[in-house]
Amino acid sequence: MISDLILQAAAMEQHERLIMIRTAWDAYKGKLPASLKVQIGQPNDNVNLNFARTIVDDGVSFLFGDEVEFEAGDKTDEASDDSSAPDPADQWLKKFWEKNHKMTLLGDVALNGGVCGHAFLRVRLPDESKGEKFPRLINLDPATVTPVWNPDDYQDVLFYVIQWNAIEPRTMRPMTRRQVIECAENGLTWSITDEASYGDSKVWVTLDEPEIWTFPWAPIFHCQNLPAPNEFWGQSDLESDVVDVLKSINYNTSNIARILRFHAHPKTWGYGFAQRDLKVDVDNTIVLPNKEARLQNLEMTSDLTSSIEFYKRLKEALHEIAQHPEIATGKLESAGPLSGVALNILYRPLLQKTAKKRRRYGDMLTDLNCKMLELAGFGDRDTQEIETHWPNLLPDDAKEEADTALVLEGLGVSKDTLLQRLGFDPELEKEKKAKEVQDAADVGAAMLKSFDKGQIPGQNSSVRTASDGGDE
Repeated sequence: MISDLILQAAAMEQHERLIMIRTAWDAYKGKLPASLKVQIGQPNDNVNLNFARTIVDDGVSFLFGDEVEFEAGDKTDEASDDSSAPDPADQWLKKFWEKNHKMTLLGDVALNGGVCGHAFLRVRLPDESKGEKFPRLINLDPATVTPVWNPDDYQDVLFYVIQWNAIEPRTMRPMTRRQVIECAENGLTWSITDEASYGDSKVWVTLDEPEIWTFPWAPIFHCQNLPAPNEFWGQSDLESDVVDVLKSINYNTSNIARILRFHAHPKTWGYGFAQRDLKVDVDNTIVLPNKEARLQNLEMTSDLTSSIEFYKRLKEALHEIAQHPEIATGKLESAGPLSGVALNILYRPLLQKTAKKRRRYGDMLTDLNCKMLELAGFGDRDTQEIETHWPNLLPDDAKEEADTALVLEGLGVSKDTLLQRLGFDPELEKEKKAKEVQDAADVGAAMLKSFDKGQIPGQNSSVRTASDGGDE
């Protein structure tokens, strides 16, 4: 009895999660339910303001809008004589991401995470028969993934079920496909089983022999979009409270549109005459039948100030709840050039939100990079060191930063620290500077040598001076 209740509760939780994901996607695509009923043949006054897409897309742009760099290195290697030699693991990792269209893929992953609250990446081994040399990364639809974890530890996933609807190619009949990716009892391998169910049947048919994934880690990597402690699934950018405010905004603006349709134009009314007695001459002069009759216009006495003010308050609430400041949409009134401090203050909610995302997506990508290097034969995570270089979230004021660096240098801060603060690699800059000095010295030596021979740099070498015994 208790076990049945637990299974029912789990099924209900999964059902509610799928409804939340579908509602969030509808909000993102501008498909929220109509606020007002529309009679057949009557105008549609419903207004649908799609702020949901702006919230999610701006979140994706702040997270993966600019290039993210991954740098690999071997922890066990000692400094070699040729420090400029490229690291093989780093070179392989860059080609791996290039083959997987790094920024396009990461943008799609972040979009799934922003709408659904969780992001999943599936790894497929290269198909050598097709000439593939690098593993392929697949951005999974979170609505199709059902993880089952250890009852004592939700972070310890025992198996994944990936289920989706499809059409059988040969018979064109509907079918449901699923993959069960399950960890072996010894914890050293995983099995991948393809199954199908046809029509309304609840029987699952195994399609092929299970594939053995010969690694102790699963071929699926995942992370929360925004933190949800004590839960497996993370929070989306479009949680139910945000969607409720979006619906209220649409209802408010739809009502304003309906009021304007009925009352924006003056209505003519009169008394003291029958409609048949009202005469209008060809020159549009209205003639009333008697002096007691009246003909006037009924106009709105309100400019809907309260309704418009309520709309503004709803928008402010939306930006606060979604941690999406209005300046992120490009709206900035009555403001001149802003300093870096001012921009940080204005963007702070979105910066804080992006920082939370960077920690979670960054951890997943670090783990993924280490596992891919292990798969390629460069050693496990204990031997690999991965650095993720995130771009600056806000535009830099180069002059302001340079002036600040000069002040800090006067206070005793080392040039090494200042170069790192400005985004430069101190060691690389030293090498480049030394090369510039050496190149300048070589050019100077060459010029002195030319002068010693009586040659003037820049002149044609075929022209000789009188001192060489030649003709001018």
